Amino acid sequence: MRDTRLSEPPEPTEHYLFNDGQTIVLERGFQWESAPDRNPIELERMTAHCAVRALAELCEGLVRPMTFGVTRNWVDEYGWSADGDPPRWNWFLRTPQSPSEACSPYVDPQVMETPTLDERSMLNAVDRVLDDSCEAPVGQRLAWAEMRMDHTWARLPEPDRHTESDELRIDDHDNKMRGVLVPVERANGRTWATVPETSVWYPVLLRVDKSVGTGYSDGLEHDEFIEMTIDVNWSFWWHPGEGRTMLDQAVDRLSRQGWRIANP
Repeated sequence: MRDTRLSEPPEPTEHYLFNDGQTIVLERGFQWESAPDRNPIELERMTAHCAVRALAELCEGLVRPMTFGVTRNWVDEYGWSADGDPPRWNWFLRTPQSPSEACSPYVDPQVMETPTLDERSMLNAVDRVLDDSCEAPVGQRLAWAEMRMDHTWARLPEPDRHTESDELRIDDHDNKMRGVLVPVERANGRTWATVPETSVWYPVLLRVDKSVGTGYSDGLEHDEFIEMTIDVNWSFWWHPGEGRTMLDQAVDRLSRQGWRIANP
């Protein structure tokens, strides 16, 4: 006779995916008094390169991005977004390691391929985006708008006590599933994890875009701001412990580059 008894629910695991990502927002201000005669596209390049270097610094030893997206737009003489989009406004950089389903969240991407996704390849990508010629409408100019890392691996805390028998299991609150098997990979003495097939939330999502700045007393002294959003979707890197320490150390490295917590 078939056993019709209800099976016991699996025991909760120690770590889980958040229902809503936990977020850290940083900002960086720029003063253009030292570069009054600089071509506007070169000022765009300066902020874009700063954003790329900050992403690379944050990722060091913590996040392995598999894709990198850049968008551009028209802005008016004051730097405010204007109507319409320039041609080839959405660019998407991917590697052979990118998931087959990985794509831009926006339409009509210009897809670029690179063997590896690192600071150099990202700098080359933003230069290509800014140097790709197109005729601007009267009174407008070209600018970069946003950078995104939506497909990532993240480094698990060491020593890695979470991967017994070469398996890592976590709870997925959004999908109401316990003990979900998570893909892990060992590289250079470290253990990395990425999204399970049953979930949509990668461990860490990164975004940098233009900003009006927040309420610091010296905010009016800056001519332009960019803002980095760090969405942490798994508890490994948010709850107190070694994973959170790695995240805090990465944020501290950015603070030494001139970044600070937004909305003080």
